[in-house]
Amino acid sequence: MASFQCEKKYATDVQVDRSMKAKELFKKSKAIIVEKQHLDNDAATKMQIIIVEGVLKNQTKGPLSIMDSKVFAGNFVKQFPNTISTSDDFAMANMYPEGVKAAVVYSGTNRIGFECGWLVAFADTEATGKRIYAECGPKGKFDNINWENIEKNLDESGETTNPCDPFTMTSVYASITNSSGNSAVDATFLG
Repeated sequence: MASFQCEKKYATDVQVDRSMKAKELFKKSKAIIVEKQHLDNDAATKMQIIIVEGVLKNQTKGPLSIMDSKVFAGNFVKQFPNTISTSDDFAMANMYPEGVKAAVVYSGTNRIGFECGWLVAFADTEATGKRIYAECGPKGKFDNINWENIEKNLDESGETTNPCDPFTMTSVYASITNSSGNSAVDATFLG
């Protein structure tokens, strides 16, 4: 019986920790939006906020470095990581209905030593709902990104994606889901 109570207490502690982190993220997100949108206190209390938290995981030969990024809508609460060794996170927020829509490209070396690129784009807006899109392949493919095309592909995508490039033997597994009332992006770069 003591073991059960201990496990139950641990689960409660984890829930409290998550709840506190969610409240902290909401407060930080709200402050950033108020600042960026030049809102007064009355408007700030009435706004609905969309928050997207993300985890980017690197399962390639070495570290990945940010190559490019694009914010279509939203504000950073925590920037995309410049370098990903194993995993790192980011957070974005914006007012409803505009929501959050962004993309990031990382470059690095695949398992056979070839320079490659990995792109992940995501959205949580009233117009699109939750969407995620990804691409991977030779690094040169991402030298001149057509962001309009990426946005179009994102708008037509679903909530999971798993593209792979047979030439470079790279792939991306990515999803966007609900998490504690926010959206959660989970992307793993393989190669």
